[in-house]
Amino acid sequence: MSRIARVWHVGAWNRNIGDWALALAMHRQLNEQASERGLHLCFSLVDSQRTRFHPALVDQMNDEADLVLVGGGGLIFHRPEDQSVSGWSFNIAPADLQRLRPPVAVYGVGYNRFAYDDGGFPETTGPHLRQLQAKAALFSVRNQGTRVALVEQFGLAAEKIDVIPDPAIRLYDRPIALPSRATRGPVIAVNWAGDRPHHRYPSAGDAEHFFHVMRRALRRCVDELGAQIMFLPHLNQVDTEGYDAFAAGFPEGSIFSTHRDLPFLYPPPGELLAPHVPFFTNLYRQADLVLAMRFHSAVLAFGAGTPFLRLGSHPKLKFFVEETGVPDYAIGLEHRTADTEEAMVGRIAACRADASYRPALSRALAEQTGRLRRFNDRVLDLLGKPAKRRAVHGIHAAQSI
Repeated sequence: MSRIARVWHVGAWNRNIGDWALALAMHRQLNEQASERGLHLCFSLVDSQRTRFHPALVDQMNDEADLVLVGGGGLIFHRPEDQSVSGWSFNIAPADLQRLRPPVAVYGVGYNRFAYDDGGFPETTGPHLRQLQAKAALFSVRNQGTRVALVEQFGLAAEKIDVIPDPAIRLYDRPIALPSRATRGPVIAVNWAGDRPHHRYPSAGDAEHFFHVMRRALRRCVDELGAQIMFLPHLNQVDTEGYDAFAAGFPEGSIFSTHRDLPFLYPPPGELLAPHVPFFTNLYRQADLVLAMRFHSAVLAFGAGTPFLRLGSHPKLKFFVEETGVPDYAIGLEHRTADTEEAMVGRIAACRADASYRPALSRALAEQTGRLRRFNDRVLDLLGKPAKRRAVHGIHAAQSI
């Protein structure tokens, strides 16, 4: 009989399905490897953005958890509206962080500051991250770009930072039919992020400008490449509101959106997204090329073996391409004279024609998966002995999947 280990998993468990894909992949991989040790992990999810880790909650973690996982995802991110005492997404006071007794593993967190966010981080962030690194049994980030940022901006110890892949590169998907998907011609998926335009673009009006330039470029791909366009949003409402304007002027049947074809994959905010992840991630296998604006759209394309272009200015997409070593086809959406309709069509066509892309992706995926497995073994080593617990009374407040 397997020994049960209780893992409190802190991450961004709210409305972005990319983070839920990360969680499912991490849990599946860890439990696959745990089973080889006669161990089974039971996960309790705690949302980092909406949870204050007050002293009583920390007491509960100490009573119940055998391990505290923090991450992955782009948690190194400051949202003033969160009023986080740490200045980033782990809203725990230094005194309560110090009181944590279970081993802590920081798992593949990412530096998530936008290219045009001039707000920066509060002064509390650096000391808090350094305290967490000192406290953690393992401290890992998802790319070298994050490692450099933590060392140079926040003073963390470089030699104590592991670099591992985002676990969502390992897809656990199930086939699902797309009613509008064509049976001929390449399918180009476009993942467009609708939030924070003032952080994504250099000047006012650029979001609308590049939205329409991209629309015209993909309209040409329909004519010149025989492509069908799959609009593939990750966030309901935030990413779906512009679809009708985007699809205007396309020939009938040449464009469709997954939020219209499969609306049940886009539940209202506040509902659990975990049941939808295997079907949502399968959409990335059904594309021939992905234009990836959200980080996990690039990660999921990579995991599906589907070539992708990074779309937009966020440094994390460049970090991901650099980490994996796949050919870098980018549409920056920053310079109106460079990111023209003609240039976009050319980059899409060049990526489609690059015979080296899929073999390079396949090699990189095998290498990255091996790195992930080796780090998972180190996480499981932290659970070598059963923890001693006091009696626990009351209701468990965290979500479990």
